Amino acid sequence: TLVQHVYNDSKIHDAKFDVKAWVCVSDQFHVLTVTRTILETIINKKDDSENLEMVRKKLKENLSGRKFLLVLDDVWNERREEWEAVLTPLRYGAPGSKILVTTRSEKVASNMRSKVHRLKQLREDECWNVFENHALKDGDLVLSDELMNIGRRIVEKCK
Repeated sequence: TLVQHVYNDSKIHDAKFDVKAWVCVSDQFHVLTVTRTILETIINKKDDSENLEMVRKKLKENLSGRKFLLVLDDVWNERREEWEAVLTPLRYGAPGSKILVTTRSEKVASNMRSKVHRLKQLREDECWNVFENHALKDGDLVLSDELMNIGRRIVEKCK
């Protein structure tokens, strides 16, 4: 959620990125698949290449000299050598290009060799405020004691 706010922030728009892309990586990680998904997101069309070198070449061509913002969301793969293979064609972007990675794994963050921002769990009262703001966003609903208790249990369970 935090990265979505950053990605959509007007300051990011003002930074004049030539390319903005968001790629959900998740736990099914294959160098070819991830690299091709990044390419497809950037060129906005399907690519059926099964050859990693061909996909890397196309990605390099599409990013060379261009300033880009790439979000790699929900990264679980901890194998550094596989990440190096994915990141190689991304190094041809223009200065000022940025890659944001979201992960729950300290090792993934370490493998990216970048600045790490550890987000702490919200306190229970902060969680309740978030829940209440979403549950009562119209402002005209009042929670009964029963609904308040249900909401508190949801907040406690979700943390």
